[in-house]
Amino acid sequence: MEKWYDLLLRIIGVVVVLPLFAIIFFVGGFLFKLGVFLFMLILYYEIYRLVLNRFSILTFVAGIIALSISYWQGGFILSFILLLIFGLLNYLMGFSIKEALMLMALMVYILVPANILLMLRETSLFLASYVLITNWSYDTGAYMFGRFFGRRKIFRSVSGGKTLEGLLGGLLVSGVVGGILGSFVDITRVHLYFLTGIYIGVFAQLGDLIESALKREKGVKDAGSILPGHGGLFDRVDSLILSLAGFYVIFRVFGLFK
Repeated sequence: MEKWYDLLLRIIGVVVVLPLFAIIFFVGGFLFKLGVFLFMLILYYEIYRLVLNRFSILTFVAGIIALSISYWQGGFILSFILLLIFGLLNYLMGFSIKEALMLMALMVYILVPANILLMLRETSLFLASYVLITNWSYDTGAYMFGRFFGRRKIFRSVSGGKTLEGLLGGLLVSGVVGGILGSFVDITRVHLYFLTGIYIGVFAQLGDLIESALKREKGVKDAGSILPGHGGLFDRVDSLILSLAGFYVIFRVFGLFK
């Protein structure tokens, strides 16, 4: 009964959030950039509360300013300087060096994928959709296979709920979905889209493990509570963060899908 109740909450969470995101995603332009920015601020709040042991309004607002300028103005050097100042401010306000450095790293961790998503959306609606759908397919496949067929536990030191069946099921689903999506644009390269779907699934799992490690270190179950059945926004997009970064590598560095 608990399995079905948890599944129902997850479905409700998707029904509430997905239509809103889909609208701004397909409209694109400034509306999408604004939507990504607002999501990024929510992520920043959740990460701030997750990493730091106490709340400082001064450093929290300073982080919002640093993120906002970096996001809207761009530029590597400017963003780097702002993040250094932000980290130093956290240290001067009494936070440990570890906390300051971790928060700086996690700000980069959400800022870079946000810009990658914007770049993909401006470059190709299909490619941006492909990454999002295959990533969420992995999440869904891993959850369903793990929930109903999971027996062999893996990654016990990081997350006690992960199973080998969930991992393999998620990779299978993301690969198949990736291949199906690819067939609509280039039937001769379905194999490439299939393998890329699996590739994205691997990065999705790594992203999930990073967040799980952070939550285990802090002794919390969820990063937040904004989404019914999913916890916080970070709990929902943890896998997408690294999936975007992984896809960017094969898109820009290796020149695939151009």
